[in-house]
Amino acid sequence: MSKTTMTAEEITAEIERLRKSPYVKLARDTANKALRQKLYQLRSLDKKGREIAERLGVKLEE
Repeated sequence: MSKTTMTAEEITAEIERLRKSPYVKLARDTANKALRQKLYQLRSLDKKGREIAERLGVKLEE
């Protein structure tokens, strides 16, 4: 990709080409898996934190 000015049609064509790229699909899938993993980790920590608070008799505000 050169640093020349692109027309609106060229930009649209490039966007369409990239949308169809298997590399973009792979990167999106990887990013989604990382987000899901982060979600699962946070849910697990939330559950553990609630159990600890209950054992200690601590009431935390949400």
